Amino acid sequence: MTNEQSNQVFKISELDKELQKFILKVDTDLTAASTISHISLLNFRFQYINQLLKNEVSTSKQFDHELKHKIRTQQVHIKNVNDALKTKETFGQRIADGIAKFGGSWTFIIAFIFILVAWITLNTLPLFFEPFDKFPYILLNLALSCLAAIQAPIILMSQNRQTERDRVEADNDYEVNVKSEVEIHLLHEKIDYLMESKWQHLTELQQLQIELLQELIKQNQNFLENEKNNK
Repeated sequence: MTNEQSNQVFKISELDKELQKFILKVDTDLTAASTISHISLLNFRFQYINQLLKNEVSTSKQFDHELKHKIRTQQVHIKNVNDALKTKETFGQRIADGIAKFGGSWTFIIAFIFILVAWITLNTLPLFFEPFDKFPYILLNLALSCLAAIQAPIILMSQNRQTERDRVEADNDYEVNVKSEVEIHLLHEKIDYLMESKWQHLTELQQLQIELLQELIKQNQNFLENEKNNK
């Protein structure tokens, strides 16, 4: 920083409007027509940037608050599919699910085979009593037909329940994806805001600090030279 630059004066009315307002607010004795030295201008700019950074911190906190508020108030709610379906279950639907679950298990298959073998054996060989359903086992065929006729709609009821479960799970997955997209979008907004404003102010503040340091070094050198000349 040269001596000419140190002795330079600036008219307040020629400065940036926002900086003008700040200077006039800080020093009420000054007017728009007043002039200030270069070192005074650096000090005012330093205070001005510090004030901007404080405002940025406050704005950032407010932005964080709004971000959390938006995420909380979004009409997107993650829910437990099992709980959602359980509250809608009727007694008949629970029975249908139980029968379908039992009908598709090895327990049912083994029990069914055991009953068939026992039925055919008892009605073929008179071991304990006289056979009541002799070959071709008409009563057994009737029972099996009735079982198949009843079992088919029960299985369909259970399948409808599974379809309903799949639909609820798909809706829930969609809502989770929407919520994630909203959060990512808001986070991008915050990052863009920080990149566009805060870093710029930090760079300006660093430049001002360098200029102030150079001015102080220059003043110190001038002071030492004056002391040396006086001696």
